[in-house]
This record gives sequence, C-alpha cells and structure tokens, in this order.
Amino acid sequence: MTPRLALLGILVVCASCADLRGRRRVREGNRLFREGLYAQALEHYRAAETLVPEFPLLWLNEGLTCRQLMIPGAKTPENAHAADCAIQAFERLHGLGDPRGEQLQVQTLLDADRFEILERMYGDRLRANPADLAALNGLIHVQSRAGKVDEALRLYERRAALQPNDAEAQYAVGVFVWQELFRRGGGPEQAAFDPRPDPAAPQVVKKGKKKGAKKTQRQPQTQKKEPPPMRLGDIGGQKRAALADLGIKYLERAVALQPKYREAMAYLALLHRQKAIAFFAEPDKWQATIDAADRWSRAAAQLGAAAATRASDATAANKKQEEPAPR
Repeated sequence: MTPRLALLGILVVCASCADLRGRRRVREGNRLFREGLYAQALEHYRAAETLVPEFPLLWLNEGLTCRQLMIPGAKTPENAHAADCAIQAFERLHGLGDPRGEQLQVQTLLDADRFEILERMYGDRLRANPADLAALNGLIHVQSRAGKVDEALRLYERRAALQPNDAEAQYAVGVFVWQELFRRGGGPEQAAFDPRPDPAAPQVVKKGKKKGAKKTQRQPQTQKKEPPPMRLGDIGGQKRAALADLGIKYLERAVALQPKYREAMAYLALLHRQKAIAFFAEPDKWQATIDAADRWSRAAAQLGAAAATRASDATAANKKQEEPAPR
C-alpha cells in the first residue's frame, strides 16, 4: 500500500470514528432531553457540532432544546442567549434543506419578540416580489403580534387588493377591523347600552317662569342616559364610525363575490353594532345603525336555517336509501 493510500484510509477511519462519536453524543442528548435535563442535553449537542455538522437531527434537537430553555416574555440575558441558540440551530437546519428549519426559526423569532428581524426578512421578499403572498401573510402576522395595528390593517388591505376576486381576502379585512373595535371600546357593556330615552323612567321636573307671569310652571324634561366611560386607547366618535365603515365595505365586497357567505353577513351585523357605539349621543343614528345590524343578522340566520334544512333533508334521503325494500 502506498503512503497516499494509507493516509486516505486513516482519514476515512477517522471520519467514521468522528461520525460515530457525534451520533453517540446526539443520542445521549436525546435521552437527557426526554428526561427534561435540557441544559445537560445541550452540552452533548454542542459537543457533536464539529463531529457531525451535516446531521440534520443534531440541529433540530439542539434548536428544540434551546427553545425549552426560553421563558416566554422574559427579558434576561439568559433568555436572549437561549433564543439566539435556537435561531442559529434552526438556521443551520434550514441550510441543510430541511423545511422545518425556516418554520421553526420564524416561530422562535416571534416567541422571542424579534419582530424587527422578521420585518426585514419579509420586507426584503416583498420588495423583490410585491405579489409574494406568503411573505405578505407572514408580515401581517408579525405586525399583528407586534401591536402595529395601523400597519397590519394596511397590509390586510394590500392583500385584498392583490386578490380582488377572493371573498376570504376581503372578509379578513372586515374581521380584523371588528376585532380592533371590539377590543378598543366595543365590549359587552358598550354593546348593551341603549341611548334612547326610557319612557318608563321618572321624568326630571324643571321649574321655570312664564314671561310676564308671577306663577312658576313645571316643565317635564327627558332624563339623559350616561354611556359607559371610555378607557385610554378606546376608539370612539367619528374615528370609530369611519373604521367600522371601512370594515363594512370589505365585508360587503365579500358578500358580493359570494352571495351566500353567511359568516361575512354575521360580521356585517357585528360591525354595524360596533359602529352604533359611535352614535351614543345621537339616538336616531344609533337606531338606524342597529336596524342595519338586525337586517344582516336576519339574513345570516335565514341562510343558516336553509342550510340546516338541506342537511336534514339529505340525512333523511340517505336513511331512506339505506332501508331494505319491502318484499
């Protein structure tokens, strides 16, 4: 055997030994992971990095272990280090062609509140391809999680514009608007408030004098109701009405594209009720908006009843077919 061949054989044997040692480390890390000993498991995975760097299971398990060391919401150096560890491991996994790597990396960035990284990532993809729906959906999720409501709404509208014939894309804008209005001043207390005067309530009596008369006159006056107080961050007044109208516009588009879109009709009823909250000081406008909500609610209920009837008829027909024929 020539020296070159001998050296080659030694290298092959060494590589094989390194592979065996690396996989043994991974197996030991897996055992410790199952026992909940995450810090010890991580030590074994780290030791295997130089031995089996092309082994996808190493990076998958190392990333999952580092995620277990993360504490949601914690702003400590240890938590940041665990997040960095998981993100880097999943990036290596993605580099080896495993699609789980990107999915887990994105989820870890979200869980670690690394929104700015995801914004850049999805933003770069959208600049390269403005019609990249996957990137747009990802950016919508990021901005929603980051609490950037105005930006998220703009992106929802952008997606609806990219899919003008997709009823669900239009519906999604309306649902997002409803969620924000419900969260910011549209809860059960506001929804239950009726600003109209209560005829059964005792009247307030105001004393006054007729011009040129000495006698006093009692003048009945309607008692004004006080609406629930607004909290900091609540949306009210014209801003609430305008935002509700935006959501209503998209939901009406969804129904125009899909006339039997019962869920869109239900949200149209809900959004009109959210809009009515803007008119507590104007009972006539409040009543007109509530009437519109009731019309959409009845339309959704009628579709639901029709669907239930069809399902019942279909069940009865199937049952009849299954019955044995009389002899």
